[in-house]
This record gives sequence, C-alpha cells and structure tokens, in this order.
Amino acid sequence: MPPKKTVPKMGDRVDALEGQMGEVQATLQSLAAQMQQQSATLAQQMQQSAAIAQQMQQQNEVLSNLSRHIGQRNTDHVTESVRSVKNRPQEESRLSGKKVKLPVFDGEDPVAWITRAEIYFDVQNTTEEMRVKLARLSMEGATIHWFNLLMETEDHLTWEKLKKSLIARYGGRRLENPF
Repeated sequence: MPPKKTVPKMGDRVDALEGQMGEVQATLQSLAAQMQQQSATLAQQMQQSAAIAQQMQQQNEVLSNLSRHIGQRNTDHVTESVRSVKNRPQEESRLSGKKVKLPVFDGEDPVAWITRAEIYFDVQNTTEEMRVKLARLSMEGATIHWFNLLMETEDHLTWEKLKKSLIARYGGRRLENPF
C-alpha cells in the first residue's frame, strides 16, 4: 500500500500562518521605520535647500545693488564732469578759446619768461612738481645745459628755487623797474 500522506492538521497550519504573518508584520514595521527616517531626511534636505536658496537670493540682491551703485557712481562721475564743464564761468571759456603756450626760454629776459610761464601754469592748473619738468622742456640753446647742471647740483629743485636761480644767472634788472 502506498504510504499515506500526512495532511497537516489545522492547528499546525494556523501556527505556520501566524508565523508567516509575524514575519510580514516585522518587515512592514521595518519598512515603515525606514520610510519615516527617509521622510525626515528629505524634510531636512528640503529645509537646507530652502536656506541655500534664500542665501543665494540675498547674495544676488547684494550683487545687484553693488552693480547699480558702481554704475551710478560712474554715471555720477560723468554727470559731475559734464556739470563742471557747463558751470564754468564765461571768463574761462574765453581763455580756452585762445591758445596758451609755454614760452621758450633762450636766456633773454628771465622775468618776462617767468611771468608768461606762470600765466601758462595757472591756466593749465599745473602742479608745482610739473612746473619744473615743463620748464626744462622750454629751455633752448645754452640754457638747457645750465638747467641740467642746476638739476644735478640742487637736491630738490622747486619752481621757486628755479625762478630765483634763473634771475640770478640771467639777470633780473627788469625786476625792479620794467619801464
């Protein structure tokens, strides 16, 4: 006779199902815990992203303000330059119509040359340091050699020292009474 199949009893089947159900419940609880953890991590990342987006927005606003400020400053500078040109007195515009040249000095009449040079420097708003350099350019003939020697012997040649040296070297007879 063939062996008789043993059919599990109902109690055994229920026990097996209960065991399987326990495993399913444990797996579901584990999945639920993982989902909660991932949800919390996602929420935290969303908050960080929002904070970064807000920082980027603030930086963008700062950069925009800086760009506007720099652009406005450059525009203000140009506007100020235009205003200063427009607001110059008529007297200056008359002077600008006439060409003013730095005279050449050849050793004759240093007082007259100094007077014309100072007029030139005043019209051109020339600095004290630049006056000596421009005076060197206006020397002609033997005066350039004298000027170079003066530059070598003087530690710091100023416009005032140069004027005194010119009058001492080339004469200042007309200084007392030009008529």
